[in-house]
Amino acid sequence: MWSTGLLLLGPPALLLALIPAGAAGSWIIGGKEAKPHSRPYIASIQLDGQHVCGGALVWRKWVMTAAHCVIPRHSPSVRVVLGAHSLKQQEASQQIFSIRESIMHPHFNARTVHNDIRLLELNASAVLNRFVKRIRLPPPGLDLRAGLICRVLGWGDTSNFGTIPAELRETRTTIVDRTVCNALWVGHVNQDMLCAASLNSTLQGVCSGDSGGPLVCGGRVHGVVSFSGQKCGYRRFPDIYTRISKYVSWLQDVVKRF
Repeated sequence: MWSTGLLLLGPPALLLALIPAGAAGSWIIGGKEAKPHSRPYIASIQLDGQHVCGGALVWRKWVMTAAHCVIPRHSPSVRVVLGAHSLKQQEASQQIFSIRESIMHPHFNARTVHNDIRLLELNASAVLNRFVKRIRLPPPGLDLRAGLICRVLGWGDTSNFGTIPAELRETRTTIVDRTVCNALWVGHVNQDMLCAASLNSTLQGVCSGDSGGPLVCGGRVHGVVSFSGQKCGYRRFPDIYTRISKYVSWLQDVVKRF
């Protein structure tokens, strides 16, 4: 798609027009299994029973994800699972929903991947408990300082070769200065995005299938997984996230409207 090797991080089944050839198959790289149910805001968005995108519960009936995760409403094959750790079994903690509304940001640009954010209205309110909780949004306009350590979550391949675990995994990642990031990405990064990468020499970060998952810093969700380089976890091309603080008013307006 771009000469830098941009990889949109969504499912091939949903993003035939967006994913470049050969961009199939892996997710959190260089991470570890999360403590079961320690991230109760995480959502698994599934198509025909298979996880395709991540998300975060931001209000009892609303899950936030990426716009490029093309999630149709009223489709019986699409469901949102909350309260999950393992996706190989239907745990007693899980709450499963269909989607009433799928609302993409009106200025999402599939070519530049700007405004890559979407809200999903669930068909019922989630029951909040120790397994299912909301995560707080950041203050409007807040920007994160370079060097801040955050974490990103997802289900999927722990390599670049299709090693897919059932359990939720997470890894630490460090915010990268946006000017530096934009230079590495040859002008494709703007103020509506956050950049993060591992400071280690090992591959560590996000990859295909992690789209829509949360970047969590200090107990708040600050980013939505958007895209990365073709080589997953390669710090030469930091992972790119939608900067949620730029969209707080839009998110609140959508929820009020519906």
